[in-house]
Order: sequence, then structure tokens, then C-alpha cells
Amino acid sequence: MVRRVKFDHHFYYVVTIEDLKDGKMRGKNVVLEGEIETKPLIEFLPMELPSWRTTFKLHGLSIEFAGSPCIGVGDRVKVYGRFVGDGIIATAIETERALFTTEE
Repeated sequence: MVRRVKFDHHFYYVVTIEDLKDGKMRGKNVVLEGEIETKPLIEFLPMELPSWRTTFKLHGLSIEFAGSPCIGVGDRVKVYGRFVGDGIIATAIETERALFTTEE
């Protein structure tokens, strides 16, 4: 049975990469822990409401976060977000030294 934790106002399933492979967690709130595998790409999006988007790989999954956290390759992180099948849309990234959050 998969364990759940409460973060902010939502519950998240604590998962491993193996738990996500069968696709049963698609659309669910999950928390995944691991080391960042690729150099995070931080993009400035200068549309109507200027914002930032950060993408990186964790266990081969694409992680997308609306913000510009101070993270790099090899950092150990916990990613809270919604699993969308080929990646996670993150609402929070927790490192040893900081917690980065975004609005949903």
C-alpha cells in the first residue's frame, strides 16, 4: 500500500519510480525523491504575465516547475506535484537547504 503525506492543503502519495511505471498514478498528487540528473533549464516566459519555468530530469521523468529554484545537477530533492504520465508538474521542490513552492 502506498503511503500518503499532507503538504500544504493537499495529500500526496509517496512513490518510487517503479510505482509510476504502470501508469495507475496518472493524475494523482505524488511526492518523488531523488537526485537531479540533468542541468535544470530555467526559461523566462515574457508573455502577458512574466514568469519562469524550470525543467529537469529525475529518475528519467521530466519535472516542470513554475519558478526559478536554486538547484543543480546532483542535488537531492523531493518533488511534490501531479503525475501526468511522462512527468510531474511540480508545485513544490524541497532540498536540504530550502523549500521552493508555486501557486497552483
